[in-house]
Amino acid sequence: MVYKLSVSQKKGVQTMEVVKARNKDGYTRYYLNDDNGEPIEEILRFLKFKDNTGYARNTLRMYCTHLKQYYDYLEEREKGYQDINIDDLAGFVAWLQNPYLGCKVVPLRYENVRLPQTVNKAVDTIIAFYEYLARHEEYEKILTASLVKFVKAPGRNYRSFLYRIADSRPVKSHVLKLKTPRQEIRTVKKEDIPALLNTCTNLRDYLLVYMLFETGMRIGEALSLWLEDFDMSENTIHIRDRGEMENLSEIKTVSSPRRLDITQELSDLFLQYVCQYHTEEVETNHVFIKLRGEAIGKAMDYTDVDNLFRTLRRKTGVEITPHMFRHTSLSMLYSAGWEPELLRKRAGHKNIYTTLNTYVHPSDEEITEAFKKTVDTIRCPLGKAGVHNVE
Repeated sequence: MVYKLSVSQKKGVQTMEVVKARNKDGYTRYYLNDDNGEPIEEILRFLKFKDNTGYARNTLRMYCTHLKQYYDYLEEREKGYQDINIDDLAGFVAWLQNPYLGCKVVPLRYENVRLPQTVNKAVDTIIAFYEYLARHEEYEKILTASLVKFVKAPGRNYRSFLYRIADSRPVKSHVLKLKTPRQEIRTVKKEDIPALLNTCTNLRDYLLVYMLFETGMRIGEALSLWLEDFDMSENTIHIRDRGEMENLSEIKTVSSPRRLDITQELSDLFLQYVCQYHTEEVETNHVFIKLRGEAIGKAMDYTDVDNLFRTLRRKTGVEITPHMFRHTSLSMLYSAGWEPELLRKRAGHKNIYTTLNTYVHPSDEEITEAFKKTVDTIRCPLGKAGVHNVE
């Protein structure tokens, strides 16, 4: 089964497109078609390699989107992927920041400037793509020698790389990886939680808000839950990988499947909700369902969530998103003394560094308190004369 995810078209001409398909196991995968509607072989092989090494579907989709951008850039400059050099890579960074740079005609609807974080992710994808090609015997021999040397170099430094070529290229001497300001994670104040819960007009919304705050799960994971994922006897929720669901929800990474301990209060709330809304007429196994309209009883989707949170913001004045509950829950667990590895498992992170970089940021008050507890450890011993006799 194949779905066209996004198609760019010129008049009468088919252009490259990202295609979404389901494999024989029913899982969603992505690839890039060329102008003739055929999969681009080197990209297909790269994506299969990443898929076989455990990369998440969302990551593979992101890779596909970035590679389409890169091939669009190469097409504009009438170059093949194998003919580029380090100057072309630098040019791609500038193109990502302004795709119409050097164009005589600029569209009336100008594409928004991409954030540095977005540009850096695309750069990471392209470098990973060339790293794969440079280590593949069939492709290595057709790449430029300078490119192979660059992507194979241990401890590659993007900054020094671009400064070295800055004098010979027309692009500004930006580093390949752009500087990004550190963004503080956004959380919701605990005292605002009751107001948000009380604004919910039905038990489904109340349960969703309550569960997001307590568990810190992603909204996609919440929408993917089935009734049998709640274990009432153990007070746990099991997040399972079932691929992309009918409501387009899915878990994020290979580390997302996990068991979450929950409170008795959340278990009771879930049971009350199921008894009230999951009647015999409801055919879906999804926990969260639509409560009105022609699709009543069908799985709740992202549009329903957007509408709910828009209402919560309007009625309470609290700036809140589903992901802010995740940040809040995990940050509070860290402040309560949870070890980073425990946080990683509860968050469903693949890498401990993601947990450390996102949630392990002690406040000034916590640093001061820790200093007071351990100050004797670093207190400098006085000499025989004592500090008062020093001139």
